[in-house]
Amino acid sequence: MHSGKNIGGIPALSFRRFTEQDALMVARWQYPEPYAAYDLEPSNREVLGALLRPENQYHAILSEGEVVGFFRFGEDARVPGWSYDDSALDLGMGLRPDLTGAGNGLLYFQRVLVQVSQRHPGPPCGLPWLHGTAALFASQHKRAFTKSPGSTAREKSRRNMCFY
Repeated sequence: MHSGKNIGGIPALSFRRFTEQDALMVARWQYPEPYAAYDLEPSNREVLGALLRPENQYHAILSEGEVVGFFRFGEDARVPGWSYDDSALDLGMGLRPDLTGAGNGLLYFQRVLVQVSQRHPGPPCGLPWLHGTAALFASQHKRAFTKSPGSTAREKSRRNMCFY
């Protein structure tokens, strides 16, 4: 599954369901502060199991065949301790550590939204809302969510963005 041409310096992207190799690679990614909260433990079999569990719907984002990020749907895209309901499709996304902080998150996010809309057609995605959750320290995540074309956003909580 491909999404678009080279836009804004980001080459065409393709997407696939996570493979075991994808899960191992992503689990090894180490982020600098303040993003270290996203680090996973690659030797933890439960972590790898969660990345590969079909109901968590992890997908690799590929550029020229190389994994540059991931996205997921459902409960695993939710932040523990926050209130959610099933009126929306929950979406989580991550980029490879060397791609963070470069101001390209919006472009990757837009490409993911195109992919999501193809898999979940309707206004938008067949559901009235699309939830995107970002950590407080990641203000650029909020900017990426709120700048997405064709959607408005309101801040439901300090971490939870809802798209209409």
